[in-house]
Amino acid sequence: MSVVGVLHYPWGEDYGYRSLPGKRPRRIYRRTLWWKSNPRDASYMRALFAERYPDAELYEGSDPPPADTTVLLYPDAIGLGFAPLERKLSGRDVRVLNGRRREFALDGPTRRSLRLRRLIERTMLVEAIALPLFVLLALPMWAFDALRGRT
Repeated sequence: MSVVGVLHYPWGEDYGYRSLPGKRPRRIYRRTLWWKSNPRDASYMRALFAERYPDAELYEGSDPPPADTTVLLYPDAIGLGFAPLERKLSGRDVRVLNGRRREFALDGPTRRSLRLRRLIERTMLVEAIALPLFVLLALPMWAFDALRGRT
């Protein structure tokens, strides 16, 4: 049974570290997503793959050769930016090994779950809801403390 690991960095491995010219909102947004995803570096992912699949071949890029099992190496937890590669590999037996050392099969329910998680991550929905709630709750607490002389 042949196994091929796919090491792929959709935005580049050093995306958040390299200097990006200009301060365009789109670049700031993408860099923020990169930082929030906390991706592991390529050497870590290579070592993790070698540990789990010692006899398998590792392919670096976005067009892997055919194999019985293809293992996608997500440098982050949910594989931000991997959707085009996953669509390209549809019909194959695909497994995922992420930077958090978790391994799972990439089947239909898992893809739907990842799609939802990626949507929440890309839209920063949790942060968008939490910030106004924090401000709304902080103001009355501050006023209460001010009235009691604790500020």
